[in-house]
Amino acid sequence: MTSAAVRVRPPVESDAPRLADIHVSAWRAAYRNVMSDEYLDGLNPEAQTRGWRRNITEPRPGTFHLVAETDSGVAGFCIFGPAEGAADSTSASASASATGQLYAINVHPDSWAQGVGSALFAAAEEKLMSLGYHRAMLWVEANNERAIDFYTKRGWLDDGGTLQDTRFDPPVAERRHSRGF
Repeated sequence: MTSAAVRVRPPVESDAPRLADIHVSAWRAAYRNVMSDEYLDGLNPEAQTRGWRRNITEPRPGTFHLVAETDSGVAGFCIFGPAEGAADSTSASASASATGQLYAINVHPDSWAQGVGSALFAAAEEKLMSLGYHRAMLWVEANNERAIDFYTKRGWLDDGGTLQDTRFDPPVAERRHSRGF
């Protein structure tokens, strides 16, 4: 593992094209043979850029975005906030019983195993704790051993929750990992 100097910060609008590239590249590398080639090859960086601009300038209430930057530029991102389905997902501060959620963490494949994901993950955990969350969860593709190993090494364990993400064809099997703070 090579360790690069990593800075974590909120994204700015000019990051949108790079974040779209990271998103598309990471998904194509991680989900080939899980999602259909047609779906992955059809991911549209221009549409992703528009989505990132919207997420940066008009984030959902309570949702946070962070980017990781190395000397080479932006290399990854994470998105987190209240657990989906939470009673009050508009609050920026959690109640003592609230659960946070890591919605996404993606690193460009060229920056895998260089400390970028670790820096993002630590920053997301720190922010979730500062917001008052005492527990957090995430969903991971059931056979993504690379990601499962990454989360497990950080104390996020499979808690038995499962789902079939039917937004994709074929549906993607996911497992829930969680941890207390």
